[in-house]
Amino acid sequence: MICIVSIVKNKCPQTPLVLYINGNGGLLERMKGTGVDVIGLDWTVDMEDGRKRLGKEVSVQGNVDPACLFSPLPALTEEIERVVKCAGQRGHILNLGHGVLVGTPEEAVAHFFEVARSLKFDTLYQNQTVDSKLVV
Repeated sequence: MICIVSIVKNKCPQTPLVLYINGNGGLLERMKGTGVDVIGLDWTVDMEDGRKRLGKEVSVQGNVDPACLFSPLPALTEEIERVVKCAGQRGHILNLGHGVLVGTPEEAVAHFFEVARSLKFDTLYQNQTVDSKLVV
């Protein structure tokens, strides 16, 4: 894996590389060692724990539990906000922890995107010091 990452980074140095492995909770530290720019976390990894284990130098992607899209919409909003807060003030790509499940209500998927678009960085982190350097 490291060899592939090195080859791609040499040929396309401006292209961020994302690594996602389903069920990756036990592999985070090894994934970090590959040198990718972003590590996708599935829904089984707590975002706060994943961020602590990976540190701030690696960006993260994910990891709202896809089953949350079956929740009442206010609960879904709370979970999205919780994940964003736990991911930290930089280097996070909001996403589901592993795709949309069969039978997921379309209005819940639309709500996910509406909430994601409506999030205000300053509001979420109003009581915290903001690190303005963006990674991704």
